[in-house]
Amino acid sequence: MNDIGLLIKKISNKLECRRNRCLKELGLTGTQMDLLLYLYSHQERENTLSDIAAFFDIQHTSVIHVLKILEEKGYISKEPTKRNPRFKNICLTDKSLSIMKRINTDISSVHEHMLYGISSKEQDELFRLLQQVYVNAEGLKYETKDNSSEFIKITTKEK
Repeated sequence: MNDIGLLIKKISNKLECRRNRCLKELGLTGTQMDLLLYLYSHQERENTLSDIAAFFDIQHTSVIHVLKILEEKGYISKEPTKRNPRFKNICLTDKSLSIMKRINTDISSVHEHMLYGISSKEQDELFRLLQQVYVNAEGLKYETKDNSSEFIKITTKEK
C-alpha cells in the first residue's frame, strides 16, 4: 500500500529543514516567515489580525504573539485601517520588503528543483490533487465511543 500521508510528511520535513537553515541567518522562524509571506502576497489590501487568523485557521492569541515579535524585530508596522480606525492594518516595513524579494527568489528556485522533470500540465494536476487531499483532510473527524480507542471517520460532503 502506498502511504501518501507519510510521503507528504517526509516532503514537508525536508522542506522545513532547508527552510529553517535559511531562516536562521535572518533570525526568523518558519511561522514568522509564513506570516510575512502572507502579508507580502496580500499587500494590495488591508490585513488585520482577524484576516491573518482566519487565513491560517489559528487563534488570535497565536497571531498576536508572532506579530509582536515581528514588530519588535522591525519587520512589520501597524496603522489604523480605513474601514474602522479601531482595527489595525498590519504592514510590511522596508526591512521586510527587501528580505521578501530574496526569499521569493529562493522559493522559486526550490519549486523549480522539486518539480524538475514534471510537465506544466502535470504540475497543474498535482496542485489540483493536493488541494483535493487538503479539502478531504479537513473532513477528518476523531471520535470515541464508550471510552474505546479513537478512530478516524471520514465525513463526506454531498456533491
